[in-house]
Amino acid sequence: MELKCRLNNNGNNEFYGPLTSFDWNKAEPNRIGMSSIDTSTIGDKEHSTIIYESSVPDMPLVQLGWNKQDPKYMSTIIIDSSKIVVLDIRFLTLPVVELQRHQASANAVSWTPHSCCHICTAGDDSQALILDPFMA
Repeated sequence: MELKCRLNNNGNNEFYGPLTSFDWNKAEPNRIGMSSIDTSTIGDKEHSTIIYESSVPDMPLVQLGWNKQDPKYMSTIIIDSSKIVVLDIRFLTLPVVELQRHQASANAVSWTPHSCCHICTAGDDSQALILDPFMA
């Protein structure tokens, strides 16, 4: 096994907090989506472009996932919120849709591997939901 790249915040960069989640872009392997407690989602390991920042002040993003069939889309969850945010990486900072279907905090999100328009979410309301974010 060989180390190819190290992504860390050694304290020299005041803009990025500890990471809470990450996922690889299936179509572009050098593109990694990351969420962090600094309330932002970062899209490219070479350039670290901020794609989205939480609309709720000081609320970290805790989970994210790339759409496996259409990698221009990703989703993220704001901590202690029922909100699932769907993003189009071509349009920075503006969500495609914000879904609020859980009755308690959402804590997991994953795009289905064989469909470009379905995500599964899980929440503290003891529910797992399969949603089409584009039909919201």
